[in-house]
Amino acid sequence: MLERSAFYEVFEDVKSDLADFGIIAIENSIGGSILENFDHLTQYDLKIVGEVYLRIAHNLIVLPGVKMKDVKEVYTHPVAITQCLDFLQKYPTIRRIETDDTAGSVKMIREKGLGNAAAIAGSLAAEIYEMEILARNVETDKNNYTRFLIIARDTKYSEKANKTSLVIQAAHRPGSLYKCLKCFADEGLNLSKIESRPIIGKTWNYYFYLDFEAAWNASETKRALQELGKAAVMVKILGSYKRGRVIEK
Repeated sequence: MLERSAFYEVFEDVKSDLADFGIIAIENSIGGSILENFDHLTQYDLKIVGEVYLRIAHNLIVLPGVKMKDVKEVYTHPVAITQCLDFLQKYPTIRRIETDDTAGSVKMIREKGLGNAAAIAGSLAAEIYEMEILARNVETDKNNYTRFLIIARDTKYSEKANKTSLVIQAAHRPGSLYKCLKCFADEGLNLSKIESRPIIGKTWNYYFYLDFEAAWNASETKRALQELGKAAVMVKILGSYKRGRVIEK
């Protein structure tokens, strides 16, 4: 398994056949969408082949033997800082340092032997890098989930699919987006996600990312996409896959 410090590197690995699959975060139930990855889904000719929902439990992780009184700095991803503010505010003198990755923060502390630092990350990171958990479940909201997408070069759609993702560009005139979305409403298709992203080079023009709860080969999907092709300037199916399960651990 390859570990990467940036999302685009995961897309590059899959594109270049260095990896068969890539796993990327796409949205969090508290922090919202990871906008960078919506852009990558349009830029790369890869497909979404699956998804999973993972409960996020944050822990304060240190080198073996380090006590709370020793911690002067805490390293983690900025989203994790936001999700653990109630805990961190109990220790106003501890400096918060943003990093690119939660598990990478644990690895860095281990490699540098930082006895005055802690990381906020999952328990698996503590296990992998042989570190200690000083405080468990330090996230403010315990109902905290992140949706991950599985991407691949494969262009075949699963026969078990019951969810589809696509990106569209609506004409830049009144009512055009309404006409696009109406295609799904007319077929009784539930849109479970809508996200807009600016089109580079076309000021105030946007791509719209849509998830709906039906398979690519369902009759209602085919009818909706046929009408969508007439209403939208551009339509790109990003993938059709089986709805993901929730992993609590």
